[in-house]
Formats: sequence, structure tokens, C-alpha cells
Amino acid sequence: MGHPVLLVHSGGPQGAGQGSAPFVARLRQELGAGYEVLFPMMPDPEEPSYARWSERLDQLLADAEEDVVIVGHSLGGSVALKHLAEAGGAGIAGLVLVAAPYWGDQGWAAQWALPEGWPTSSSELPPTFLFHSRDDEDVAFGDLERYAERLPGATARPLDGNGHLFDRGDLSEIVVAIRRLAEA
Repeated sequence: MGHPVLLVHSGGPQGAGQGSAPFVARLRQELGAGYEVLFPMMPDPEEPSYARWSERLDQLLADAEEDVVIVGHSLGGSVALKHLAEAGGAGIAGLVLVAAPYWGDQGWAAQWALPEGWPTSSSELPPTFLFHSRDDEDVAFGDLERYAERLPGATARPLDGNGHLFDRGDLSEIVVAIRRLAEA
């Protein structure tokens, strides 16, 4: 087995060719045999709940035999980051957020929002990369800047031509980030 990379997928359908599946297929191909890209299904992806997704992520991290690089795509990025804020970084070698929406704290969105005042120091955040494509049709590109401001220790990288699903365009910067985190 190679370096473990745990992809927390987007909300919505996750069947063949849907949701984060094309992105995962591309990551597996570009990372190669030295990496094991895990793509477990989160509970009820078409009707997601932070509590259920966080519980599942907690189980996956507890079952891992070594620290993992978490790649959170879209809603999965929000879940991974909030889970880190609440549960700490045990089992996490690094975090790669891809097209993650930045949530407010009102109404339904409040379940996905980061805790007020977190992080209080840079030590609460493992090495973190933030990626967002300027042509994202689902999540505002400005969310990248909002996360970059909130997480000053993170490395923010705007990209072009990947859309929201990252099923097209150049993944080389994301691949380099994952490799750097996995091999650190």
C-alpha cells in the first residue's frame, strides 16, 4: 500500500461519473501507485448532515493505520475543516481543501460553519493547502480568500479551468501538495 489519502467527497450524488468521483479517478491516476486514494461514501450524500459526516470521518481516522492526508472536495472540505476544529488533528498528516464553500452561521448553513474564533493559534492547523478554481460555477471564488484570511497558516492557490468538480483542467499543483504532505 502507498501513502493514504482520504478524500471526503462533495454533497449530492456520488455514483460513477457523478460528484467527486471523476476528481478521485484523476487523482488516483496522477498520484500513481505510491498513493492509496480512499473514497469512502459519507452518510446520505444527497441529504448531508454535519453530525453524521463528522462521526463517519472520526471512524475513518480511528481505523487508519497511519496519519492520512485529507482531501476535502466542496462540502467535504467544509466538513474536514470543521471536524479538525472540533476534534483536533490526531491522525491527520495534512489537509487539502478543494472548492470548499465558506459557510455563515445562520439557518441551515450554521451546521457547516467553523466554530467562532477558531483557530486561536497556528498550532491548531496541520499543514494546509486551499485550492479553488476561478471558473467554479457552484461555490463563489471569493470563498478561497475568506478561508485564506481565517487560516493565515494555510497556503492558498487560485487555479484556472477546473470548474467546481475538478473533472477537467490541471491538477498538478494539487498533486504536488498531496505528495509534499504525505512525504513530510
